[in-house]
Amino acid sequence: MTVTPQTENSNAVKIPVHTSHLIGLIGCVVLTLAIGLGGASPAWAQLAAPRGVDILITSDQPGARSSLPGAIYATPCDNITFPDCPAGNINVEFGTGVNRVLQAVIAGGSRFEPARELLPSDGLPDEVVFRRNAGAGLPERESLFYEYDGSSPVTGTLNLFPNAAAGIVEAMRSTIINRGIDDVFNNTNKVVPPATNGDETSNNIQRVDYIVRGSGIQVPPAQQDDVGFLILERGGNDDFGIAAITAIDGFGTPTAYGPLVRIDRGLWGSSTDVRISTGVLRRDSLAQANPGAAFLVPSPQFIQGIFFPISSLLSTPQNAAPIFGYSLFAADVDDTFNLTQPNTFPTTTTSDNGSGGLDLIAGGFGLVRRATLTPTGSLSLVKRITNLFGPADLPNFNQFVGDGEALTLLRNNNLGQGLDVITDPAVQAGDGIEYTVYLANSSTGTAANAVVCDQIPVGLTFDPNGFGPGIGIQAIAASSPPGPLITFTNADDGDAGRFIAPGAALPSFCGTNQGNGAVVVNAGDVAANQVGLIRFRTTVN
Repeated sequence: MTVTPQTENSNAVKIPVHTSHLIGLIGCVVLTLAIGLGGASPAWAQLAAPRGVDILITSDQPGARSSLPGAIYATPCDNITFPDCPAGNINVEFGTGVNRVLQAVIAGGSRFEPARELLPSDGLPDEVVFRRNAGAGLPERESLFYEYDGSSPVTGTLNLFPNAAAGIVEAMRSTIINRGIDDVFNNTNKVVPPATNGDETSNNIQRVDYIVRGSGIQVPPAQQDDVGFLILERGGNDDFGIAAITAIDGFGTPTAYGPLVRIDRGLWGSSTDVRISTGVLRRDSLAQANPGAAFLVPSPQFIQGIFFPISSLLSTPQNAAPIFGYSLFAADVDDTFNLTQPNTFPTTTTSDNGSGGLDLIAGGFGLVRRATLTPTGSLSLVKRITNLFGPADLPNFNQFVGDGEALTLLRNNNLGQGLDVITDPAVQAGDGIEYTVYLANSSTGTAANAVVCDQIPVGLTFDPNGFGPGIGIQAIAASSPPGPLITFTNADDGDAGRFIAPGAALPSFCGTNQGNGAVVVNAGDVAANQVGLIRFRTTVN
């Protein structure tokens, strides 16, 4: 069976593949394929609302090593995670792993990429300004978190994966997403019992401004659903507010806003592509020369996001009137406040109820544009049963079934073997069935950023150890000629594949959730004439 994406007015192509296998079991493969860049399409429906992010598309770049030796612990600190605090010191090493660099996101079935033609520096704002209330008597702090290896307790040295950032402003104006700001709007001291164990993160940030200077961003009304702002958070579990900046003064200070949009934590998307353990560093005074020392390690969390089309932040279409960026607010700031006067905002905002707990991921693009589909590449999927475990007198799995350009390309590369349907031998409970999804690009262009989702048929159970302990996915990366077999772990741990357990939420592009789990693999770019495969094993219930 061969399925080829169609080049209609959508950049995320959803292709269901239904193949009947053994005793009526159904397999379903869905491919999301994003290809090329282009302008707005009049065929798109108006969004008119923020959209949760379904997929994060990232690349890993080596970290740049730097050290903060003998740092004094910030206090109060978590003396369970850091047994030496608060009396001791810790060495902090940056750049010991990779920088996870954001390339694009998929939200609402569409791919969004940095709007470099509108903001040349990767869609990032000209300035990020953290507004504080100097008269409130609150701590003037910065709390930055970084991804680390998740080991606990931490003694001696804390190895942080991404590059060091000089401060929260530098961190936010980058595309590195495995670092960010802890409890952005928390203004109230919070110590977790016992009394010697704490995560006191109050910092007196009242408003965060993402500012675009000059003539601002001018987007015609017809494109205001396709261009907008991207916000990312560690955990996706906090409320906040956002408003478009509609005017600034000569110093770049916002003087007027569009309507305040208050976001409930339930709107954060379902992306599970990046899950990070983080260590938090706290600079207790903005005058300090270094970023302070570790005092807290939150539990691992997924990075999740929301795309805000410009149309969702304006009460009426603006006839390309300029937008000068946007501002973020704590959830306890409502329409009764003058948004241009952060000194009037509450100074008792706490992270305990979600009002001030926004854990803002650095590197979320300031401005993104929907990518459009152009017919540059065509990717086909061929799904086959390639082995049985348990029955005797097995059929010949080395035969090729079907025809067409995709199967011809696979056969020329000695791939594509397997059967569509097997009626003899009959399988019994406990027998194993191996499925292989072959990829073939028989066109002349590249199919970019292919992501395959294959839900496990009802009546079967995914074999989590099919290719080794904790390794349930085998693959050949897109190549020509075919490369070696490789394996992926079932966990969402940074490799290209993962298994999403039964009952868990699936990315929206997987289609209707059958409730039996799914194999999801980011196949990346598949160039012309390249082939590959994704393979997993199941057990009959």
